[in-house]
Amino acid sequence: MHRRSDGKSPPDSPDALRDKLIGLGERSIRKSYYPELQSRIFELERFRALLDQTNEAIFLASAEDGLVVDCNVSASQLLQRPEEEITGSPFSSILQPITEEQIDARLAKAGDTSRLLDAIETELERGGEIIPVEFSLRIVRMGDETYVVAVARDITDRKRTEDELAAMNRRLEELVEERTLDLEAKARELEEANRRLTQLDALKSNFLSAVSHDLRTPLTAIQGFAKIIDRDFKRSFLGNAAESAKTNLRAKRISENLGIIHEETRRLTRLISDLLDISKIESGTTVWKDEVFDFATLAERAEEAVRFRAKAKRCRVELDINLNTPLIEADPDRIMQVLINLLDNAVKFSPGGTVRLRTREEHNGGAVRLSVADTGPGIPKHELSAIFDTFHQAKRDDTLPDGVERGTGLGLSICREIVEHYGGSIWAESELGHGATFHVVLPAVANGSRKAGDMTA
Repeated sequence: MHRRSDGKSPPDSPDALRDKLIGLGERSIRKSYYPELQSRIFELERFRALLDQTNEAIFLASAEDGLVVDCNVSASQLLQRPEEEITGSPFSSILQPITEEQIDARLAKAGDTSRLLDAIETELERGGEIIPVEFSLRIVRMGDETYVVAVARDITDRKRTEDELAAMNRRLEELVEERTLDLEAKARELEEANRRLTQLDALKSNFLSAVSHDLRTPLTAIQGFAKIIDRDFKRSFLGNAAESAKTNLRAKRISENLGIIHEETRRLTRLISDLLDISKIESGTTVWKDEVFDFATLAERAEEAVRFRAKAKRCRVELDINLNTPLIEADPDRIMQVLINLLDNAVKFSPGGTVRLRTREEHNGGAVRLSVADTGPGIPKHELSAIFDTFHQAKRDDTLPDGVERGTGLGLSICREIVEHYGGSIWAESELGHGATFHVVLPAVANGSRKAGDMTA
């Protein structure tokens, strides 16, 4: 091989020609692969930029020796150490107190798959401060090498929130326990109060029963003797026309006073009877003697019972009884008590007016409705439901009609108790200045074909 003194082969020598061909080949190869290399470099730079932008710290460690071979910017920020210091250090030394054996044990569970293992919560020391972190592991293969990708995140804020929530839960549990203890104490107090009220109610019922019985007997005697004295006095004095006008006037006054005695004893007797009735109903000792009957006969008897008082009030009582109304099964004496209470109440508030008792079929024969309407002063709308409460007295008007005395507030309460005992309903409708109407609906007997007319046939 011939060469020149400068060591190069002559331009036309075979060696020079070979060198020229080799150079052309290398330039041709570089030229053909350059765009692909540039694209790969750009792709790697873009991927690196994405890794550095994420807030999570990412470590790449060799599965063979456990040394960190690469990490992103967030990893450097998390550990507050430069990347070159992190690279080459054992991964197990970064996160404490997780040991290398524990990491190996978790990686062994993954085998050769690339699945993401469950996250691990641990701590790391950073500048003398303990930071809670959470990291997860994944095994990846790159060519012939096996690596472990670890993703770690600072969970200080989450832990603080969890601690705050735990503290709030503890406080809530304490409050619930305190409230529970308070409620238990209140429940015991209420139970004791209820027991005491039950005792007092029983004592009240026993007292009312004993006193009412003791009072009713002498009042009945007083009422009877007042009637006898009034009758004999009228025969002996008022019937003698020869008596002087002065004597006759005095006799009339005495007769009026006897009438007052008779009326007041009647009121007291009725009050005592009402007290006994409400006491028995509330205590559950009332004896109910049920039977099947119709309203026609009962209504006539009720009208007769209030006829004398209606005449004294110059009040007309009208009956509008439908003989085809269904039969009911109840205690006729108790239903009579309801009728008399409603009629007597209507007469009391309708001096010089009219009271009408009406019965009709209800719910296609499944019930009977009776209505008592008066021409009294009416009842305020806000009191229409309260008038059935025990001892409640409705103010029908600012000034009651002449001769109308206040009631005890027991009559309508007794009516409601009786009606509701039989599964019925009672209510009132009224407009001030235009009277009031009381309605009672009672269920009919199961055999709806039996009518009132069948009982009289």
